[in-house]
Amino acid sequence: MSRISEPSQKPVVDDDRALLRRASEGDEQAVRQLYRAHSAKLHRHAARILGSSDPDVEDVVQQAFIAALDGASRFDGRSSVQTWLFGIVTRRALDAARSRFRRQRFSRLAEWVGVGGESTAAADRSFHAGDEAEQVLAGLSPMQRVVFVLHDVEGYTFAEISGLTDVGISTLHGRLLAARKRIDELLAGGEDA
Repeated sequence: MSRISEPSQKPVVDDDRALLRRASEGDEQAVRQLYRAHSAKLHRHAARILGSSDPDVEDVVQQAFIAALDGASRFDGRSSVQTWLFGIVTRRALDAARSRFRRQRFSRLAEWVGVGGESTAAADRSFHAGDEAEQVLAGLSPMQRVVFVLHDVEGYTFAEISGLTDVGISTLHGRLLAARKRIDELLAGGEDA
């Protein structure tokens, strides 16, 4: 029975590769066929990463598909077209999640360090909360500030920060703990500490 399923799988992979090549050359029918063949699966995949009710899911899939068409010449065939598209959607969805996370960073930072909060709805109060947060961050050493911002504000993992800074994970963990302790001291009025 496996002999029957193998031949049916190979033409689909070959068809996808041919469709991708034709689509990247501007064949609108190939673009539509490729999109119809994969969009539902890509949409479900993006929704699993971002959340099923996330308004960015459709945008992520469309951006990923456009990126795939633009980068089709770089498709090396080591994987199926579907796997390649899933990789692009994954990266785009993570970028969208990180972007949203970064857009909200000052309000999250202000809440985390205890300035501002729910009552900062007015623009001027939000601005002042951002100023206060920046002042608190200025009380940290440069490396404490870097690890605090990258980890607690930007959402990077210790492994990612280690890759960015060439500093070991245990050292980064210690610096983050020191940064949080220093922030607590600054907020408590212990600026001499």
